[in-house]
Amino acid sequence: MKSQYLFAVAIVTLLLGCSNENTIVNEYVDIPNSKFSFLDTVNFQVQINDTVNPHDVFLQLRTSTDYKWSNMFIFSDIMFPNKKIRSDTFQIFITDKKGHWKGNKSGAMVNFNHYLYRNIIFPIKGQYQFKFNQAMRDTILNEVISLGLKINKTNNKTLKD
Repeated sequence: MKSQYLFAVAIVTLLLGCSNENTIVNEYVDIPNSKFSFLDTVNFQVQINDTVNPHDVFLQLRTSTDYKWSNMFIFSDIMFPNKKIRSDTFQIFITDKKGHWKGNKSGAMVNFNHYLYRNIIFPIKGQYQFKFNQAMRDTILNEVISLGLKINKTNNKTLKD
């Protein structure tokens, strides 16, 4: 019993020690019933304090292997602290031309990390709001499990590549 307790403490300590100090945010929002409607808006609030160093912004997507499309179009709005809005449309490729998953598959779930912006510098300190909507012809996309946002400080090695 004592060894199980020590093992659990060691695992928790290891996991806490593995957090990445360069990660500003890494959050997911579950899609209710895995049905992503064009009416659904997925929101993230992010406090940005660094206006000097470049950042990488990723849209993270989790689908089941039963997702029927080879891609997904996403509308994106970023509201800056000064209330200005930047709107973009992104295409995420789910499979290649042969139908092979482009994300990391684990069982019946596939995880995708899609670059939205590389090496961007946030111009203003403050609260940023990121909003995402699906922009496909189907009004409801089945088998979309969750949508996430990840923002990292850009690794200097990445800048040289």
